[in-house]
Amino acid sequence: MCGAGSAIPGLFGTEKHSDCDVLFCLEGADAPRRGPSDSKTEPESATSAEASAEATIAAAGATTAACAGPPAGALVGMPLPAHMLVLRLASERFCAQIERWNNGPVNVVTPAAESSSASAAARPQLRVLLGCEAEVLFARAAIGYAYTGVVAADGVKEALLVRRQAAYPQIKGCAAACDSLLLRMLPAACISDAPGGAERWGLVGKAAADADHASSSLAIEFMACWALLPDPAEEPTFAPVLAAANEALVRHFGDALAALNTPSLRQQLLQLPAAGVEALLGSEAFGTDSEDSVLLLLATWMKANHGQTDAATRERLCRLVRLVQLGGPYLAAVLPALAADYETGAAGSPCAWFPISVAEAAFIATLATISYGVHQLLSVGAKVYDTKSPWYGAATRPTCLSGAGRSFEWAISQQELLAALGELEPEEPFSKYGSFAGGSLCTRGFEWKPYVQATPSATSADLNLSCDMPAEFDVPGSRLGRSGKVFAVVGLDARLAVYSWSDGIRQDAFSSKFESKLLQFGAGWVLEHSNNSGWRSALPLAQPPEQVEAAGGGTGTAAVGLQAAGGSGGGGRDALVRWAAYLHAGRLTGTLTLLPAPHRVMRSRDCVN
Repeated sequence: MCGAGSAIPGLFGTEKHSDCDVLFCLEGADAPRRGPSDSKTEPESATSAEASAEATIAAAGATTAACAGPPAGALVGMPLPAHMLVLRLASERFCAQIERWNNGPVNVVTPAAESSSASAAARPQLRVLLGCEAEVLFARAAIGYAYTGVVAADGVKEALLVRRQAAYPQIKGCAAACDSLLLRMLPAACISDAPGGAERWGLVGKAAADADHASSSLAIEFMACWALLPDPAEEPTFAPVLAAANEALVRHFGDALAALNTPSLRQQLLQLPAAGVEALLGSEAFGTDSEDSVLLLLATWMKANHGQTDAATRERLCRLVRLVQLGGPYLAAVLPALAADYETGAAGSPCAWFPISVAEAAFIATLATISYGVHQLLSVGAKVYDTKSPWYGAATRPTCLSGAGRSFEWAISQQELLAALGELEPEEPFSKYGSFAGGSLCTRGFEWKPYVQATPSATSADLNLSCDMPAEFDVPGSRLGRSGKVFAVVGLDARLAVYSWSDGIRQDAFSSKFESKLLQFGAGWVLEHSNNSGWRSALPLAQPPEQVEAAGGGTGTAAVGLQAAGGSGGGGRDALVRWAAYLHAGRLTGTLTLLPAPHRVMRSRDCVN
């Protein structure tokens, strides 16, 4: 910019050469309104746009809780000295207000403004309606764009609020500039493709950490601002930004396994609005280990947010689950129970959240498992059901498990072992469960926990893996809850390992695989403790120190270290010495590595959609 134009940005917010004032007024029933005669001199386009903008502001309501304050119709903030030439060129609304002022005096000053100086009242006063006092800052920034051509916003929320405030005065180009700014913010998120993150882009060390943190922060900020996003149906120009925001959200959560098993992501999932969950489930980039985990993810969110949804929202979200892709246990047990809950539960009750009939659930289970006659079955079913919906989608989601699988560490603290051992008689058995970062591990739509089983005097310990019906399905009145009798027989492709330590070096003390085809687990509250599988005597335990010394051997460095750390401590401490080889930094640790399932022939692959 050169010549006189270069001086315009410096005029914003100054008295220099100003010839009008912009007043910020709380809109409401008591706010001053133009009469029918006032709008006759205003361009038709401005009038219609004004109505649209006022409707937008009214619908938006208060921007934050801080919006409680002055009554409707009051002036808020300081008047903004402005320049009619700039505002005429930048805004049809301001242009129309200036024309009305020039055609005759219009009383736009509220009683709250009577204390304004005489000099300010003697020149045109242009009015901007706001939902609350907190919006003054963003309305000023929107007007500032008319002078500077720059959106004064440091983050997603600020850019969205400036964009919203630009709607009322119709600042030309401001909404598009805000959209461009938001799109420029989003590419940084592209380097984070959870769970691979910045490593996929060759970034290492601090650069990788900074890149992933920046991306995650951006996605979280978009989540927090979801209610501020314009509806692309009403503002089609915002669609590219919304698409980019959805992509950033999907990248942030990564896949169903990460969302369910990473405590921070799980908490953020629960705080997502329905539109955010819809973006995840509707994305072709959102991966999973199985469609069962996708349904569990939705159940997890629904249990926490059911009260904030209506029937239409629940229908829209549930329709995004690809039911014909569910595994056998979900098709046989979970889906029929959800259908029965929906048919028999009271409308709108938490247990009746998945809108499917028992008959359609049975039809889908048949469609997903038959080996021939798919086309014929579909042609008949299409007369009764919406077979074009995602429920019948034959395309599988991206798998989030590579050939090597994904490992999750579990641990039992030394204190937990000591407490169990100290309370028991020598031959009294005990079981101690390991915990993952989020407690249980969710995969294949069920909850899993490893546990060790032994007696205080045993020479070895058993290692087991338990499978449970997820607590997210345990809602009042549901057949999948604790009072229900639904159970499933489940398989898992995984490798369970326990670590031992020698001179600070870790090694696998035990490692073995499960295969899903063996269906080794039962899941259901009614099964109680029969829902496990594992290995007997998987972990050899050391002899008590006195037996070792009697045999002429040493105590061993691990046992010595354990004794030095806690002394003799009685029977519990003596029994704990047997576990010394597996204890490091006060914990017994291992991993459960989830392996990709063998290729499943999708018998509904001939589905039409």
